[in-house]
Amino acid sequence: MKNRVLQLLFVISVSTILLMLLNRSSISLYTFAGVVFFTTAVGIAFVIFIENRSPQSTLAWFLVLAILPIFGVFLYLLFGRSKWRRIKHLHRSEEQRKLFREILEGKRLKQEIPPSLTEQSAHLTTIIQKFGGGPIADETRAKLLTNGEETFTEILSSIQEAKHHIHIQYYIYRADEIGTKIRDALIEKAKEGVIVRFLFDDLGSYPLRSTFLQPMKDAGIEVVEFDPILSPWLIETVNYRNHRKIVIIDGKIGFTGGLNVGDEYLGRSKKYPIWRDSHLKLEGKALYKLQAIFLEDWLYARSGLNNYSWEPFMMKEYFPGSTAQAEGAVQIVASGPSANDKTIRNALLAAMTSAKRSIWIATPYFIPDQETLTLLRLSAIAGIDVRILYPGISDSVISDQASQSYFAPLLEAGVSIYRYKDGFMHAKIVLIDDEVATIGTANMDIRSFELNYELIAMLYNSQTVLDIKRDFEQDFNDSTEIRWEVFQRRSLRKRMLESLMRLISPLL
Repeated sequence: MKNRVLQLLFVISVSTILLMLLNRSSISLYTFAGVVFFTTAVGIAFVIFIENRSPQSTLAWFLVLAILPIFGVFLYLLFGRSKWRRIKHLHRSEEQRKLFREILEGKRLKQEIPPSLTEQSAHLTTIIQKFGGGPIADETRAKLLTNGEETFTEILSSIQEAKHHIHIQYYIYRADEIGTKIRDALIEKAKEGVIVRFLFDDLGSYPLRSTFLQPMKDAGIEVVEFDPILSPWLIETVNYRNHRKIVIIDGKIGFTGGLNVGDEYLGRSKKYPIWRDSHLKLEGKALYKLQAIFLEDWLYARSGLNNYSWEPFMMKEYFPGSTAQAEGAVQIVASGPSANDKTIRNALLAAMTSAKRSIWIATPYFIPDQETLTLLRLSAIAGIDVRILYPGISDSVISDQASQSYFAPLLEAGVSIYRYKDGFMHAKIVLIDDEVATIGTANMDIRSFELNYELIAMLYNSQTVLDIKRDFEQDFNDSTEIRWEVFQRRSLRKRMLESLMRLISPLL
């Protein structure tokens, strides 16, 4: 903080001197500002060049800085700075992260692969763990929750049964009817003596006001925002958001998936009268990893991972060793900008590479990197049934047009693309060969792969996988398939818009 103040005083001093000199010269303020921004844009372009980013990202930044240098400078300061700056700010040493996870999860999960898994699934779990995914967890019951009504009913019911603690974390949490209902349920449990920790992303949930949060604090609930956007660290943190959705009850029941908290997720929005989404309820050993992810986020947001004692969470109440009789297994995979690699992206690539018959994907935002795009095309050409389920109504014109720019090469390769015609399709699911499925918070886009804190649950050889297949089949029936011969006849104006949005898509 002290360095920040000194930097600010230095900038103010230099600016004051320059303005005084400018006032005595014949150079206009407009000309001076133009030179400053042009020079800054050139400097930023050089920094981007030597950072060896992906060619797509580098070219996109060069384009913005060349055409709109002033806008490009501000955009870079907010969203473009290298994630290595972020890692430095977090002060999360890899040694401490490894120790944290070893203490909280490694000693509680066996590394043996459950014998009930098929050879294909067993091999995949090993690969994903090498890529940075969590240990495989058997004795875990997974229940698919379809849409908001079923999801929030289960969450509220579980909250009411809490005895020791409730951990709740969301990217978007709204102060509307369902948000208030869940808040009031948390307050009631806190008054009963249950420990309640409430974590929300400060950008996604920025509209939350103190009038909504104060009753929770008054009841003894610990309320913490993840990376406040109005802080001395604004430029370092605003682009790296916590997109995870987690609810944990007594370390025995957990929830994660696509739904945030808001009335629109119940189809109460005029724009989205139908909100199609999927969530997951977990009971058993997989809660070890889910709990560890929440606690790592909580400890960092609370006071920094290095400055907070882990000892209070070593109690058996947080890791009770609960098991559930269930078939198959679950593997939790998390990733974020502080990681050295794109863990979730790599896990998804490994799963799709293992496909022998089918790859079905549901995603509200489809902006794949080159590796993912190539894999999907080659899989379809090889005869694998590749399908993509996409919203009929999008909540972002830019993202929608950028996504459609990828449709042509996929359709030409034989990929089937369906537009959900009844409303907004927000589920984030991948199904492989009717044997392996993933469901979680990550979209199929570059932001989820590289910039956000995300998590997915990988499900192996269970009834839940077949339930996901059932929902997919229903969704395909409720969708319109995009035909290649029709799509290629779109107007030149439409193609140009798609191309422009695709060019800047690495910045989204």
